[in-house]
Amino acid sequence: MTEQAKTAIRRRIVGSIVSNTDSNMSGARDAQCLGDEDVFLFPNGMNAIFHVHRTLLHAFGRHESISYGFPYVDTLKILQKFGPGCLFFGRGSSDELDDLEILLQSGRRYLALFCEFPGNPLLTCPDLRRIRKLADEYDFAVVVDETIGTFANVNVLPMADIVVSSLSKIFSGDSNVMGGSAIFNPCSKHYLLLQRVMKEEIYEDAYWNEDVIFMERNSRDFLGRVERINANAEAICQVLRQSSMVKSLYYPLFNASKHYYDECRLPHGGYGGLISVVFCYRKQAQAFFNNINIAKGPSLGTNFTLCSPYVLLAHYHELAWAAEYGVHKDLVRISVGLEQAEDLKLLFQNALSEAEKV
Repeated sequence: MTEQAKTAIRRRIVGSIVSNTDSNMSGARDAQCLGDEDVFLFPNGMNAIFHVHRTLLHAFGRHESISYGFPYVDTLKILQKFGPGCLFFGRGSSDELDDLEILLQSGRRYLALFCEFPGNPLLTCPDLRRIRKLADEYDFAVVVDETIGTFANVNVLPMADIVVSSLSKIFSGDSNVMGGSAIFNPCSKHYLLLQRVMKEEIYEDAYWNEDVIFMERNSRDFLGRVERINANAEAICQVLRQSSMVKSLYYPLFNASKHYYDECRLPHGGYGGLISVVFCYRKQAQAFFNNINIAKGPSLGTNFTLCSPYVLLAHYHELAWAAEYGVHKDLVRISVGLEQAEDLKLLFQNALSEAEKV
């Protein structure tokens, strides 16, 4: 039963990419070549990233990695602590890609570039086409974490050698099980080597049986849930964008990097369920957070709407460092759920009304 559930999860991941990729899209060949054997399952998303990093080190030797864009905190720590180190480009800007290209031209060699699509918490998207071009020219791997974008909205496989994801988030949705995945691109020039090293030297199936069964059950309606969450998130964005108290709103649809997102967006894909907002004043952020009548917590991708003071929770001891990369300490992160859109809009309007009183 457990093996059947694992196969179902792998096929669900492959199917969401293959069936939703237009044959005329760039990289459609990569998707059509994808098989169940190219998907590795892990107990959680960080475990997937850790083992992908180990695979790359075993395959290519001990070289520095690149972390491009402001990442989830544990990803950067893995690259910094478990290996020869990491070169950090925390803004994810074109200027930083220029700087990277200069280093590559000077002869510096790197193991791999790790990035998120989109990033957390600013929801900006990297220029994957340019990154892919640099990787092909200077021979390093590209690892893309698409947890926030999700298989249902974007296909980043053509630009990556390996795609990682936390299945604990929207793929599950029910917040009662964890899981992670790594997809190896069968069209990558490194495919045979990386898949062999992962299978023969690195991979150990440590995914707990009951967790697998729950993950398979939870993810059966994954695509339909993502579609509803996409619509709800856009509705919430419209409410927030109308408020004069909102200084900055971060969402892939409205960010300056939207065109990079759209290059990978599936024909029926949306812009995801994660929103970050910065208010003009801290007291407004505090009043909004205290009065928004939804669940409060640090996760994302839940079937219910969830709100957190993300930067305070994730970077409390490094707030000044995070601010250097445009990540404001008073940022409020919202993971939009499956509630009725009108009900959500009313909750957010009420919280904004309370914030206006301070």
